[in-house]
Amino acid sequence: MAAACVLALAMAGCSSDETPNSPEPSVTEPSGPSGTSAATDSDGVTTTSDVFPTWSAIEGLETPRDDFGSAVVGDDIWAMGGMTGERGNRLLSIEVLDTTTGSWSTSDVEMPVGVASFEVVAVGPRIYAFGGFDATSQAMDFAAVLDTRTGAWRDLPPLPHARYAHTVTRFGKRIYVIGGRDVAGEVAAVDVFDPRSERWTTPDPAMPRARVRDSHKTVAVPQGLIVAGGQRDFEDSAQVDLFDPRTGRWTPLPDLPEPMSRAGLAYAQGKLWISLHESAYVADARNPETWEPANPLTLSRHGMGFVVHDGFIYAIGGCALNPLRDVRTVDRMQLP
Repeated sequence: MAAACVLALAMAGCSSDETPNSPEPSVTEPSGPSGTSAATDSDGVTTTSDVFPTWSAIEGLETPRDDFGSAVVGDDIWAMGGMTGERGNRLLSIEVLDTTTGSWSTSDVEMPVGVASFEVVAVGPRIYAFGGFDATSQAMDFAAVLDTRTGAWRDLPPLPHARYAHTVTRFGKRIYVIGGRDVAGEVAAVDVFDPRSERWTTPDPAMPRARVRDSHKTVAVPQGLIVAGGQRDFEDSAQVDLFDPRTGRWTPLPDLPEPMSRAGLAYAQGKLWISLHESAYVADARNPETWEPANPLTLSRHGMGFVVHDGFIYAIGGCALNPLRDVRTVDRMQLP
């Protein structure tokens, strides 16, 4: 079920009878470790751990959404745009979690365009947004920056390679746009944005063709950018790679324990944390040869925001199963 949903849902939305600001439908979920719960109708893999911490549900989003952008600015977590509903309605709304109070609010600021399967990254008080697909499911060269101090959006030079289901990650002083899809298939080119000059470059080498994919996740670690999971030719992948922007070298790493796409991936305290549906794993980022089982989210889902702030990982919204729907659920896990 999970693999079948991935790209179909990215194109059509998370099919659901749930409408924005309506209660989430009741779902019977078996109890998980230490009081957590997890649905068991995705890929049949469930992990648990007595070593690693468990997730707890906190105050949820005001509008159910998936495939949105998420970024941390100060003590605030921004959940931006994305889609909701049976036909993948694009959202202009932006919600902000004040982590000091634990409360969400809908911002007066809106997205400049309805877009889903895009990515954002914060640099100081500014949030940069790139790519995605529009209401007609066309790949976009969307590029804009939001100054969170003023609430003003500003257009940037277009993304050189239109794409969606890609990643946008900061490493050093530059932002790297990796993978994703356009009308011709997976995009190999790596587009690099310099926030100081506001110029794009597309250096060689591109992602090796045998490693190109979409719906993956990327995090910055001291040795470079780790790219994990995703889809190749519409099949979920367990591939993991290290890209070193300083040398342009791509190095294959040991695979994930199972294929995973539209997962949540975070780097914190020297470890990589990945979650999807009722599966979760942890690895040493310096040498990710062994992925240890961790505890699942409180609700099985994909397409969520996944961010680290002040000793916690937050899993925000996403598309849940049984019944298939976008959700408001927000989980938080305190790092050990």
